Amino acid sequence: MKVLIVLDDVKNKNQLKMLFGTLDWFRSDSRIIITTKDKQVLIANGVDDHDLYEVGVLSFNQALELFYLNAFKQINQLEKEEYYELSKRFVDYAGCIPLVLEILGSHLIGKDKEFWESQLDQLKRKPIKEVYDVMILSYKDLDRIERKIFLDIACFFNGLNLKVDYMKLLLKDCESDRSVTVGLERLKDKALVTISEDNVVSMHDTIQEMGREVVRRVSSEDPRKRSRLWDRDEICDVLKNDKGTEAIRSISLDLSAIRKLELSPLVFAKMTNLQFLDFHGRHDQDCLDLLPQGLRSFPTDLRYLHWMHYPLKSFPEKFSAKNLVILDLSYSRVEELWHGVKSLVNLKEVILYRSKVLKELPDFSKAAYLEVLDISRCYNLKSIHPSIFSLENLVRLNLEFCSSLTKFESDTRLSSLRCLNLGYCKKLRTFSVTTNSLIELDLTGIRINALPSSFGCLSKLEMLALGESKIESIPSSIKNLTRLRKLDLRLCSEVLALPALPSSLETLIAEGETLKTVLFPSTASEQFKENKKGVEFWNCSNLDKRSLINIGLNVQINIVKFAYQHLSTLEHDDYVESYVDYKYESPYQAVYVYPGSSVPEWFKYKTTKDEMIVDLSPPHLSPLLGFVFCFILAEDSQYGDLMEFNITVFDGEGDGEKDDVDIYMYRTCCYIALDHVCMIYDQPCSQYLTSIAKNQTKFKIKVTARIVTNKYREGPEVKLKGFGISPLKIKMKKLIYTQIYSL
Repeated sequence: MKVLIVLDDVKNKNQLKMLFGTLDWFRSDSRIIITTKDKQVLIANGVDDHDLYEVGVLSFNQALELFYLNAFKQINQLEKEEYYELSKRFVDYAGCIPLVLEILGSHLIGKDKEFWESQLDQLKRKPIKEVYDVMILSYKDLDRIERKIFLDIACFFNGLNLKVDYMKLLLKDCESDRSVTVGLERLKDKALVTISEDNVVSMHDTIQEMGREVVRRVSSEDPRKRSRLWDRDEICDVLKNDKGTEAIRSISLDLSAIRKLELSPLVFAKMTNLQFLDFHGRHDQDCLDLLPQGLRSFPTDLRYLHWMHYPLKSFPEKFSAKNLVILDLSYSRVEELWHGVKSLVNLKEVILYRSKVLKELPDFSKAAYLEVLDISRCYNLKSIHPSIFSLENLVRLNLEFCSSLTKFESDTRLSSLRCLNLGYCKKLRTFSVTTNSLIELDLTGIRINALPSSFGCLSKLEMLALGESKIESIPSSIKNLTRLRKLDLRLCSEVLALPALPSSLETLIAEGETLKTVLFPSTASEQFKENKKGVEFWNCSNLDKRSLINIGLNVQINIVKFAYQHLSTLEHDDYVESYVDYKYESPYQAVYVYPGSSVPEWFKYKTTKDEMIVDLSPPHLSPLLGFVFCFILAEDSQYGDLMEFNITVFDGEGDGEKDDVDIYMYRTCCYIALDHVCMIYDQPCSQYLTSIAKNQTKFKIKVTARIVTNKYREGPEVKLKGFGISPLKIKMKKLIYTQIYSL
C-alpha cells in the first residue's frame, strides 16, 4: 500500500509502534511525515540524520511581515511607518518565533500606541498567558533534574557564554554525578536550549521568560521563598533588609542603575544554599561601596562568583573556595585575594581584569584544574607566584599591561599552556618559559632585546606578536616553527632584517622605516609552497631593491593562488553588505601592502586617475572567473583603522545606469608616510563584478576611498594615485596549478 501519513506533535517514541507496528506493509515509496518537539522521538524510531529537519525561526523581515498581518486589520504603508519602531521591539521580544508573533499581534490589533507601549512594559515583568501556556508544555515533560538544569539556565546562566564542560561542573550535585550531561542533551533534543558548534549553551529569550515565570509563580508575592532571583528591585529588597533564606540558589543583579546600596556583613549568612552569584554592571561606573562594614563570609557552596567592582581589599578570612569553579572580580579593589593556601579543587577560571590595586597573587598550588588566569591590567602587580608555573592544566595566562611586572621565568614545564600574553609589560626585563604547547605568544611592547634560546622549540606556535618591542633581531630558528600562521612586527624599531620564514605563514604585518631586508624565497617554485593571505609592509621606506622585487613576486603568486582557492566558497548572492560583517581576518579576503607608487605591470587594466573603462571584448576563449584589485594609496596623516573602497560601476562608457559595491580593509598602521601599493582580492566584490561582466563586456569603473569612523557617518576621503584591475581566467588557473602540483 502506498500512503502519505502526517503525524503532528508526537510526544512519545512508542506512539509510532502502537500505530503501525512495523513499516513492512507500506510500499517503499510511501511517505510518513512526523512533527515533534522531541528529537529523541525520531531517533528512537530509526529516522536517519539526513531525513531530520529542524524548523528554525523566521528572518527578521519575515517575522515583521507576520507580525503586521496579525497586529493590523488592514496593512497600509502609513501604519507600517508609524508603528515601525514599536513593531521592531515586539519582533525582537518574540525572537522571530511565529507562534509568539501571532499571539502578540492578536493582543495589539485595533489598539493605540499608548497600549502598545504599556504592553511592552508588561512583557518585561511577565509573559503573555497564551505564550506561557504553550511553552510550559515542554517544561512539564521534563523530570526533576532536567527541570532544575532548565531553570538554572533560564534564571542565571543564559547569556554568560559558558561551554558544556563548565556547565557540567557548575551544576553537578556530587563528584560522580553524570545527570547534567544527560539533562543538557535532553533539553537540546526538546529544543529548550541550543548548544553551538563551539559547545556554548544558550536559550531563546521567549523560553527563558517562560522559565522565569515558573520560578516567579512559586511565590509571586514573596521573593525570599523563590530559588532564583534576577529582578533588581526584588534583589535589593532582599539584600538590604537581610531577607535572604536557604531557598535562594542563584542571584543575578545588574548594578548599573543602582546609585546607593549598603549591605550588612552578614548579608549572605542565611543563604546557605546559594551557589551562583553575579553582580554585574558597566565597566565605567563608580565602584559602589556595598560593604562599608566588610563581609563576614560567603556561602560555602558557592560555585560561580562574579562581582564587578568588588569593594573590599580581600575576601573574608573564613572564605571557602573548595566548590568554586569560576571567580571573576574584574574592576575590583582587591589587593590580595586571601591568605595562605586554599583548597581549590574545582577552580577552572580566575579573572582579575583591571584590579588596579592588586599587589600579589595567592598560592594556587591546590588549583590543579585551573585552565584560565586573566590578570591583565593589574598595574601594581610586581611578581607572579611560583605556584602558577606548576599548574599542569593551565591553558591561558593573560598578563597584558601588568606594567609593574619585572620578570617572567621558570624552569618548570607548563605542559598545557596554549596562550601567553605579556603584551605591554614594559618593565619586564627577564623572559623565559619552558613549554612546547604554546599556540599564541604576545610580547607586544615589551622592552627585552632578545628572544630566549628556547624560542625555536615552540613547535606548535601559530601566532607571534612582537610589535612595538625592543627585539633587535628575529632568530633564524623561526623557520623551524612550521605551524606559525601569523607574525606581527609593527613598529619594531630595532629590527633591520627578516630571515627566511616558515612556509606555513599566512599573515605578516611589519611597519617602520628601520626594516631594510626581507628574505622571501627568491624563486617562484619556493613561493608556490606558501599560502599567505595577508602581507603588509607599512611605511617601510628603506627596504632594499632586492627585497622589494621579492615582495612583488611573492604578492603576485600568493594573491592569485588565494583567489583561485576561494572562487567557489561563497554563494553569488551572499555579499558582505557593511563593514560590521567583516572580521580583522576575513576568510573572503586577501590583502597585500608594500611601498610603491605604481600598479604592477601584470595588471591588465590600470590608470593614474580615479576612473577608467574596462573593455573585455572581444570575448576571450578562457572564461572569466573573477577580479583582483590594486589601489595606490597616497601619503596620508589621517588616523583610522578601517578603510572603505567604493567601486561604482556604470553601464557602457559611463552614460548608463550605475551600481556600486564596497571593499573594506582594516588598516594596521595609524598613518601613511609614503605611497603604498595595496592589492586586494575580495571575494564578494569579485563575484559581484563577475556577474556584471557576464552581461556586458564594456563598463566604466570609478573608485573612491575613505576612512570609516563608524557605520553611521562617513569619514574623510583618502587620496588615491590610481588603481588597477586584473581579470582571473581559467587559463591562468591551470598554469598556476600545473606549477604547484609539479613541485
